[in-house]
Parts: sequence; structure tokens; C-alpha cells
Amino acid sequence: MSMQYEKFQHSETEKQSQGSRNGPPPALHHLQRLCSGPRPFLLSLGISLLLLVGICVIGSQNSKCQRDLVTLGATFSNFTSSTVAELQALNAQGGSLQETTTSLKAEVENHKRELQAARSLNDKVFALESKLEKDQRQLQADRSDTLARVQQLAKDLRTLTCQVAALKSNGSQSTCCPVNWLEFEGSCYWFSRSGKTWPEAEKYCRLENAHLVVVNSREEQNFVQEHIGSLHAWMGLSDAEGAWKWVDGTDYETNFKNWRPGQPDDWHGHGLGGGEDCAHFHPDGWNDDVCQRPYRWVCEARLGVAG
Repeated sequence: MSMQYEKFQHSETEKQSQGSRNGPPPALHHLQRLCSGPRPFLLSLGISLLLLVGICVIGSQNSKCQRDLVTLGATFSNFTSSTVAELQALNAQGGSLQETTTSLKAEVENHKRELQAARSLNDKVFALESKLEKDQRQLQADRSDTLARVQQLAKDLRTLTCQVAALKSNGSQSTCCPVNWLEFEGSCYWFSRSGKTWPEAEKYCRLENAHLVVVNSREEQNFVQEHIGSLHAWMGLSDAEGAWKWVDGTDYETNFKNWRPGQPDDWHGHGLGGGEDCAHFHPDGWNDDVCQRPYRWVCEARLGVAG
């Protein structure tokens, strides 16, 4: 075994020695050829040219970049200047708008104060108008009351004058109505303030030398209705004997009539017994009713007879 290893080492040593004698390897040989003669100079020149071209290209690109940067800087500067100008303009407009807003707010406040003052003035005017209307109504009422009192005093004066004249003539002459009686077209009328049945009311009038009122015309109807208003009051008309008759004998058929629609109806459904035999004034016309109801009444007498 050791013998074979020694032979192998010896063989390798011989190969190396033989290679040394045969010269350098091919690659190294080519490199030696390139480095010898004018070739190294040309190679250096080519590399230098390439470097110069690269430097020129880089310089050209750098110059273009610088020009672009200058242009970009100018553009940015212009943009900045324009933006600053616009901002300044906006600030100026903002200041102007602020002033306008402040002015408008002041005007609004002024208008509010003016409106409030106008409302206050309107309230005062309305209050004065209301007071004036109230005073006018009161004045009108006072005037009407005063006029009514004057008219009543005039009537009382005429009545007293008439009664004095009657006393002087021992009652042989009387041209006026008694006190508290009202005169209308030659007759005297007395209006009650309480209620009685129809027979009791007629009896009261007879004691005053009068009778329950007999209505002969529309004018007399209006006169009586004006003084009784919406109250019910007995008149001198009844049909206790089956036919309507006036207490003074006036003919019913030919005389004035003012019955309500559907009246007289002699209604028996009132539960008081019997029908409806006595006539009374109603706000919208005459009506027949039970004679025992307590209504107000109106007495009538010829001038110079009542009392």
C-alpha cells in the first residue's frame, strides 16, 4: 500500500515538472500578449473616451436638470407669488366681508329696535283707540240716558200741567194720561212689571177705568211690542165662549191681526186642563195660551178716561 502511494506522488510530481517546462497556461498567455506592445495605450485611450463620454452625458443631464430645476423654481416662485396674492386678496375680501357683516348686524339691530319701538307705538295707539271707543260708547250711552230722562221729564211736565188744568176745572176737562201711563194716538197705556192670570189682569185694568189692550193697527202693535220687548204679555183678546172677541167689542173678523204661523191652535197637550183661550204678545206674533198662566199685561184707556 505504501508502495502504491509513493508511486502516485512521484507521478504527480513528474506531471508538474513537465508542465513547467511546457510554458504558462493559455489565458495568461493572452493577457501577456495584450499587455505587450501598443495595445495597452489604445485600451487606456478607449476607456478614457468612454469615461469622457459618460462625464459629458452626465454633465449634459446635470445641466438639463439644473435648467429644469431653475424653471421649476421659477414656476414655483410664480405660483407662490400668485398664491400669496390670492391669499392677500382673500384676506382683504374677508376683512371687507367682516366689515359688511358687522354693518349688516348693526343695521339688523337698528331695525329690531325700530320694530320694537313701532310695536310699542302700535300697542299704545291700539290702547288709545280702544279707550276712545269705550269713551265714545259711554258718551253715547250717557247721551241716550240723558235724552231719555229729558223726554221723560217733558212727559211728566206735560202730565203735571194737564193734571193741574184738570184740577182747576174740577175734572171736567182732561187731555193727558195719568202718571206712569204712556200716550199713543189718543190712548193711554200702562205696562205692568209683574205677572197675573188673564182674568186677574183684565180685572186690574177695569179698576183703572181701562181694559186689556186692543190692537187696531200695525203702528199700535209696534208701539206695544217696543215697550214689552221679548216678554209675554196679555192682550184683551179671548175665545172663552168659542169665538175670538175683543174686550171692548171691536169686531175680530175685520180688525188687525198678527198671529204667529200656525196660531191660534187651541193646544190641549199642556197638561193644565182645557184648551188655550187667551191671546198674548209673543216676540214674533200673537199666540194663544192657557188663561191661567201668570204673564205681564198691558192696560189701555181713551185719553182723559184712565185713572
